[in-house]
This record gives sequence, structure tokens and C-alpha cells, in this order.
Amino acid sequence: MDTHDVTKQHIELLIKFKQRLKEAKKRQGERPNDRKSPEYAYMMFMALASGPLSQNKPGHFIHTSFIAPAYPPCIKPVAELKHFTIEELRLETHHRGNFILLRCITPPTRMTAVMVLTEDQNRDVVSLQIYHQENEEVRPATDIANEGIVLLVKEPYYKIMSDGEYGLRVDHLFDIIKLRSNDTRIPLNWQPRIIEIGQSAESLKLKGNSAILNGRFWDSIAIYSDALAQSTLPIEKAIIKRNRSLAFLRTKQFDAALSDTGFPNFSEDASEKALFRAGEALYNLRRFEECCQVLGMLCRLYPRNHLARASYDRVQNRLREQKTGEFNFKLLQAEAKKLRPPHLDHATYIGPVEVRQTASKGRGLFVTKAVKAGDLLLCEKAFVHAYAVEESDAEKLGNSKISILINAETDRVIMETQADLLKTIVQKIYHNPSAASDFTALHHGDYKGVNTSAVDQMPVVDTFQVEQIISFNSFGCPLSSIESHAKVRDHKDDPETAHHSCGIWIQASYINHSCTSNAHRSFIGDMMIVRATRDLEKDTELSFWYRCPARGTPKGHESKFEHWGFECACTICSELKSTPPPVLQKREMLRRRIENAFKTSLGNAALQRIERQLDELNQTYLQPADEVPRLLVWDLQLALAQAYAAQNQTRKCIVAVGKVLTSLGFVFTGADSSQTPFSIVRWGMLQDYLVEAFVLLRNMFLMTKAVPNSEKAGEYARTVYKMVVGEDASFDSVWASK
Repeated sequence: MDTHDVTKQHIELLIKFKQRLKEAKKRQGERPNDRKSPEYAYMMFMALASGPLSQNKPGHFIHTSFIAPAYPPCIKPVAELKHFTIEELRLETHHRGNFILLRCITPPTRMTAVMVLTEDQNRDVVSLQIYHQENEEVRPATDIANEGIVLLVKEPYYKIMSDGEYGLRVDHLFDIIKLRSNDTRIPLNWQPRIIEIGQSAESLKLKGNSAILNGRFWDSIAIYSDALAQSTLPIEKAIIKRNRSLAFLRTKQFDAALSDTGFPNFSEDASEKALFRAGEALYNLRRFEECCQVLGMLCRLYPRNHLARASYDRVQNRLREQKTGEFNFKLLQAEAKKLRPPHLDHATYIGPVEVRQTASKGRGLFVTKAVKAGDLLLCEKAFVHAYAVEESDAEKLGNSKISILINAETDRVIMETQADLLKTIVQKIYHNPSAASDFTALHHGDYKGVNTSAVDQMPVVDTFQVEQIISFNSFGCPLSSIESHAKVRDHKDDPETAHHSCGIWIQASYINHSCTSNAHRSFIGDMMIVRATRDLEKDTELSFWYRCPARGTPKGHESKFEHWGFECACTICSELKSTPPPVLQKREMLRRRIENAFKTSLGNAALQRIERQLDELNQTYLQPADEVPRLLVWDLQLALAQAYAAQNQTRKCIVAVGKVLTSLGFVFTGADSSQTPFSIVRWGMLQDYLVEAFVLLRNMFLMTKAVPNSEKAGEYARTVYKMVVGEDASFDSVWASK
């Protein structure tokens, strides 16, 4: 929703890739006889590795990667797989039931994948591409695949690469294992180079401690794991596990970190470090209630630990946010403005809503009690958020990277953060299996994933299922809706703009689409705020826009929601489809005529002519506006109101604003030339520009000395602002000059 789809711009690239796949398919099952010699392959790989892209040199680069045709991860234990060699590999084939042992013979290079040249025991070589690995600053490629490292690839996928060469591609994290130095599966002739013999648990613990001090957290995990494999006393094992839990925390493996602390079995003599690290793991897993209990125990047992008290206060704040929905929105806005990426340290509040089955649209989100327009329904922290660096920042740094992800099966090309989102989510649920179920429960079309969650005590993550879930459920988002709204206020931006930053908000993903929506989403950093846009009765299903409603002709309308597999049947779409083409053409003609009229000198005669044309445009709609909002009318009517305001024709401006509200389906009293109290009886369709309409109405009422009506219009302006921006704490500063 609102993400930046660049398929049209890169259609030629998509066509070429599909043709390449078609040609490669013709060679499926072939055992190639023109593989490059080890010497030549080594020379070519090292030449590639010396290029600017692989060395992360400054500059502006485009990384293009292709999603392989979907295939499931290996779900067999390694013990049930049969070993085979490079010579036995067949093109465009997933070698089910087999595994291959490879030793890295070059340093790695990193582009969209970590790439390395490998050999088997027969000294045959093959290029290996490992996708969806952590970023270089999180985990160096040399820790994943480097000279001397031995890798076990399960059910290897051998294919023709984008450069025409042959190689192995690994898309599932679970399908590759980095063997530790003490692994008995490493061939004897490879062992002397990588095994250190005769180390005690104590010496390995000290070595692991040194690795942590030097920031080599991934190395330390492997070293501590080797130490735990040695014979040692239970108390020493507990210390090693505690140390390893710190390394797990630093690599965001919070499930494993929590397990190593001994949680939940803490006694009164529990270790200070174990309690603190358990609290940190629980906090990052967003298990705030349990975190509060653990940190409370820590503060009681170790009252001099000031960090523990600060952590306890912090989790108390998260619990309060989670339970009450009371947020310091001014603080959130300040944090989003300052932090890059704008990942805010706040809880998720789920208001009076719950997921239920709908009659015809799968699952949906329903209110569990009556709510008023503007009420907070959700304030949700993103499951994962990917931030797109502003163009101006990239220019200042002299460095930028654009990632383009091409999916031939779905005929989609997406860019930048949407590609990053896939990698980040795969990593998150692989390293924290407890977080997987909420995400994998989201809609993923007709994709059939595997039913196995773990094999060989390791989590199974289906990368292609993750990609499908993202394609249906990701939201594009601005840095903050306050910035988007400020541009709308100044008439510098279109509120329908697509966004490069994006994320997954699990609870919000259950809200279905309707053009005549009754809820609205806004953003502050990676927090999504959903508010009701009208008064709702208990058990009402919530809806908001996936795509902005069609305004004019039905051209392209039917394909608008094709990606999600539905057609919108709201009153706007139904009216658009049932209206005869000549009437639609007349609407477009009248709209263009009025738009052109606004570009001329706007004297009284011109404004009267525009009023008549607007009346004529309104007459092309047969159904009342409170049933079918008139999307071709409201903004022109607002422009007319602004023109009257500029000429100090206050009464006419008030009436014109009333017609703005009417065209959007509002039912109200008092926005006319009478002295009737101004009041909204029924809320209509929300638009960003409605804040301006109500501010205009407030000012005009004040000029006519209708103070109660002015105050009421001001209240409505603040309510609409709260719907659009997510909060109203910033209303006065944003609209102070208006």
C-alpha cells in the first residue's frame, strides 16, 4: 500500500530477464561440459572482487537482483541427505535429497548477495551466491564465507547466472551451514587448516571473551559453543552461556540470548548479569510484562545497579503505552525528526479492535465497542521498517545505492527498501523464531509454504513465502505524516504520493480496503497510527485505502487492485462502473473547463460562472453525495471557497466550504448563511485538505462574529488534523500562521 512500484520504468529489464529464464529452462537437467578451469575461474572471480561495487567504495550505484523462481527450503535432516560433488551438478536443478561440501578458496565479495569461489574435495570449483545475509556493518562477509571456511549446502540449486556462467544459488538461510572447526563432517584433508586441537572450556571461554571485547560477536558465539561442547562444571557452563547471551544480544538473536540466561528459572541468588541480559532480550522481543518482572527482581536483588533502575523505568513506560494508548506524541515527532533510521523506542497499543473472519474478504479488523471520529484504534510499532535515505542526504555523502528487485513470476519490479525489507524479515524470523508466527499468519495469496518449522534444531524460513507476504502486506510510509501534511498545507505536494520507505505492521495488515474508508493511517517514524474517521458502532469492520479512490473514468480501475486479487465494490466504484461513458466524459470536460477558469482573473463574474459550472457538474451525479462522495467536485469547491476568502466574501466562503463538506458526504447543520449552530451530524470522506477547509471555516465564522461556530469549526479542524497526522499536539505550530 503506497509503496513505490517501478515495474513500468524497468519493463525492458523484466522482459529480458524473463527471456533469459526461458532460455535457461531449455538446458534444465544438463550436465555442462564447458565449466571453466579452476585457474581461470579464480582469476575472473578476483577481478570481479577488485571492482568498486564489491569494495563498497563511495559513489552512486544501482544493484539489480533477480528473485529466483520460487522453490521450498530443504526440510530433511542432513543425516538423510546424500553427499555428492560439483561434477554431478545439473543445470537449473534443485538437487533434492543431496548435499555438497564446499571449501571457500577466495575472500568473499558482496553485492546483492555474498559471493565466493569454492571447491570440493575433487578440486573442482563453483561460484556460490548466498542471498539475504546481514549487511556488512552488521556481519562482515568474511564471517559468512572466507578462505578456508567449509560450507555445507543442502539440496543445492545449480543454475545459469546473470553473466552466463554457472553457479550455485542459496535463497533460504536454512539451506547453508557454516561448519565449525570441530565438525566431524569436515573431510580429513581439510581439517589441519581450520582445527585447533586440545583446547579446554576455560581457554575457549577466554578466547570468546577476547572476541567480544574486539566486537567479533559472531566469532565469539562459535567459540563459546565450542567451549560448551567440552567437559566442564555446571557453574562454569552457566558462566559461558551468560557470556554467549551477550553475543546473542549484540547480533539480535534475542530468543537464543534469553535461553542462555536461564530464563524463566531465576532463584533468589540469580546472577546480576543473567537477569540484566534476560531483561534486555525480553524488551527487544517486546515481552514487556515479563521484562518488567525480571527487571523488578533485578532491582530488588541488586539495588545499587543504576542501569537496572533506568531499564525498569523504561519498560514501565512501554507497558503504560501498551495498555493505555497514552503516548507523548510531541516526543515521538522529535525522535522521528532526529533519528536515522527513524526507529522509535515505543510500544504497540492495540485499541478496541480485534481480528475476525469477514463474510467475503477473508479476515478483517473490527471495533469491539462504539468509537467516535478521531479516536485512536492502533498505534503500532513496525514489525520491520526499511528507511529510504533522503536524496539530499545521499548527495551530501557522495554515496548512494539503489537496489532493484525483479520478480519474473509476479511480473513486478520493486526498488530500494522493499528489497531490503525481504532480507531484514528473513533474518529477523530466522534468528528469532518466536516472532515468526504472527508474521507468517498474514495473507500470502495462494503460495503454499512448508509445514515444517524446524529441522536439526534449526528454524526453517521460506524466503519465498516471506516475499509473498511482503508483496501483499507492506505499507509505504513518509518519515512523518506531519511533513507530508505541511507540504499539502502549502500546496507543494500531492497527498496521494507513493513512498520509498516501507514496513510491515502486522495488526494494521488485517484492515481491508474500501474507497469509502472509515479509518485512516498516519506515520511517525516506524510507528503507524490508525484513527477512526467517523463515528462507528460496535462490531463495524474497519477499512482504509490501499490505493486512492478513482476520480474520473473507470480506465485502469479494474486492474487497480488486481495484485490483491479483488475488485472494490464500494459505492464510488460501483457508481463509476454503472455511469454511462458519455456522462463520465461530460464530467471530465466540465472539470477541465473549471480548472482552466481558475487560471484566469477571478473577478465576481468569473466566480459566478464557476459556481454555475460546479452546479452543472454536481447534476451529473444521480445518487446523493452522502452515498457516493463526489471526488471530481470537492477540491474545485474548496478552490472556490479560497477565492471568496481572498476577496473577503465571508458569507459566500462559508457556503462554499459547506458545499465542500457536502460533496464528500458530510451531513451537517450551520454552514450556510443562517445563524444555525454549526455541527457535524454524520462524518463523510476524509481528505488531507479538509483541515484547511475547517480552518477556513473557523476564520470566516470569526469574521462574522459567530464565535461559537468558529470554535466548533476549530475543534473539527483539530480532529481532522489528528486523523491525518496521527496526533494534534503539533496542530497549533503547523497551522499557527493560518
